[in-house]
Order: sequence, then C-alpha cells, then structure tokens
Amino acid sequence: MRFSKIFTLLILISVPGVAQNIDSLIQVAAGKDTSAVKANNLLYNQFINSYPKKALDYTLNALNLALNLNYKKGIASSYNNIGVFYKNHGVIDKAMNYHLQSLQLNKEINDPKGIAYSLNNIGTIYSMKGRSKEALEYFLQSYWLLDSLHDEKNIVGALNNLGNTYLAMGEDYRAIGFYKKAIKIYDKIDHSEFDPYSNIGNAYYKRGELKRARQYYNLSLETSIKRKDIIGQAYAYHNLSAINTDKENKDEALKQELKALVLAQSVINKPLLKDIHLALAKLYYDRGDLENAYDNRVLYDAYKDDIINESANKKLSELEITFQMLEKEKELALVKKENELNKLKVSNTKTFVIIAIMGAIILMGGLLIFMSLKKGNKLSLLDPRWKIHKK
Repeated sequence: MRFSKIFTLLILISVPGVAQNIDSLIQVAAGKDTSAVKANNLLYNQFINSYPKKALDYTLNALNLALNLNYKKGIASSYNNIGVFYKNHGVIDKAMNYHLQSLQLNKEINDPKGIAYSLNNIGTIYSMKGRSKEALEYFLQSYWLLDSLHDEKNIVGALNNLGNTYLAMGEDYRAIGFYKKAIKIYDKIDHSEFDPYSNIGNAYYKRGELKRARQYYNLSLETSIKRKDIIGQAYAYHNLSAINTDKENKDEALKQELKALVLAQSVINKPLLKDIHLALAKLYYDRGDLENAYDNRVLYDAYKDDIINESANKKLSELEITFQMLEKEKELALVKKENELNKLKVSNTKTFVIIAIMGAIILMGGLLIFMSLKKGNKLSLLDPRWKIHKK
C-alpha cells in the first residue's frame, strides 16, 4: 500500500529566487556578497536530489562566505541545508545539531519563516528516531507559525506531517482530521510531495474500513489524472486493486493492477513495480494461472534484488560523501575560529581607540583647565584689589 513519506522543507531562502536559471545562478554565486550566498544556497536546492555532492559544495561555499560576511540569514540557511544533507544520508544526530543551530540563528534574526522551517525539520529528525511525541511538538509549532504567515503550500506539508505522526502513534482519526484539513488547501495549489486523499485512504484501510478507503483512493485517482501525476495514478490503481482483492473481486483487482503496472513501467518506479509484481503473482496464482504467477514472482525477486543492490551502492557512496563532509567541517571550524579571532581583534582595536580618545579628551580638558587657571592668575595681578591688599 502507499504510505506517503514525511514531508521535509528543504530551504529557508525565499521562493522567488528559484525562478532564476542555473547559469545565471552560477554567475551570481561567484560573487562575494550576500547575493552570492543566496545563489549558492539556491544551487544546493537545485542539485540536492540529483547530485548531492555538488549540492553540498554549493552550500559549503555559501556558509564560508556567509561566515566571512557575518550574514546570519545565510548562515542559518546553510546550516539547514547541511542538516538536510546529513538527514538524507542517515547521519541524523549531525542533522539534528545543524537544524538546532539554524533554529537558534533564525530566532536571533527574528525570521518567522526560517523558524517554522527549522521546527519542521527538527520534528522530522525526531520522527526518524521514532520519538513521535517530540516530533508532534515541533510539527505543531511549525504548523501554528506557518498558519499565522498564511504560507499555504507549506501549511499543507505541516498538516501532512501531523497526520503521519498521529497515524504512527495509532491515533487514526486524529490523523484523518489533519489530512482532511490539508485537502482544503491541496486542491487550490500545485503540490506533488504527497497526496492527502491517498493518506486518508491508507488510514481507513488500516482500520479495515474498506468502503471509505475505496472512496478516497478513487478521489486520489481523479486528482492524479487531473494533475497528470503518473506515479499518483499508478499508486491509486494499486491501492484500489488491494481493496478489490480483499473483497474477493479479483477480476477487477487484476484489471486495476495491470493498469498500475503500465503506469509504473512508464516512469520505471522500481519500489512500486516490485509491489505490483508481487500482487500480480498472487492474483494469477489464485486464478490457477501458474505460468503468469511464476513470471511475476521472478520479476518481483529481480526488482527486490535490484533495489537491495542499489541501496548498498548508495550507502557506500553516502559514506564517502559523509566522510568528505566531516573533513570539510574541520576546515569550516578553522574559518569560524579565524572569524571569531578577527572579531576579537576588531573589538580590542575599538576598545583601544575608545580609551585613546577618552585619554586625549581628559588630557585636553586638563590642559584647558590649567591654561584657564594660569590666565586667571595673570588677571589677578592687575586687579586693584591686589594692590590694596599689598599695601
């Protein structure tokens, strides 16, 4: 069955900049000002899913430059990006550390949207740790803040996270309540990260309420067709097939599973293809069609092995990138320390200048008083009362 992934907000930078093409962003990123910091972080967002190593280089460039400029918004954004990078590579304690630093900086500069994103990402880490109560606390804070900002696209994500968390805690009806809230906004915006209709269907299916589950899977299918979402359509047919299988309507289940297969093949979604071939193997077996049952079981095993091998290769690649990141962290620590020393030198220089100025003022004041007194003594010799006093 289809259970949507936890939604994660990736960047803290305002959306309008994303409209720039990559070439123009690369040109801006070569600069040395705050615009270059923003451009580097936007390039991170462009490459994080396809070329994570390249994405990491961009956000590290942004961080290095932001530290030199003492540009706290840029530092917060880079910390968030590094946190997402570590989260994607399974190093969740490191991810948590960076998201907490990002939250602290966003609070210092009073950036409500940045605070909301950091709260959401901290909630995601707690969710990955299996600590649903802590995750819920952060997701709620993020939702309330986004709601006050009327940030509809990210409100939908926050509501989805709350629904997923309550579902994990076994509070199905609360989960459904948040998913239904998300639908009211989801229908108005372009959002492909998840499907609240499918999520509600999953929740009802989990409870054994198949009639309601079917209703929402059909709505998911309609919405996916309207949005031209091929994967969404494939999942909807796969889920509807499961309900028909449970209701012993296996002819209809087979038709829907075959529709799901064609769609999944068109986008080469291996995890979904694996599940579809397993379902088809069972359906053909129940029909007594052992040849098709065997063929689909073979394909299921092939996709399963392929996914395991890809996962192992990905883990090796992730370990290499993570090691490189840890090495670069040492360089960043030196840059941070150097910046702190420079700030201390500047502070000491300012203190010395202030003391020197104050000393000069005191010295000048003393000289003026001395000259005034001296002038006063000379005038007193001409004073007639001086002569009278002398007589």
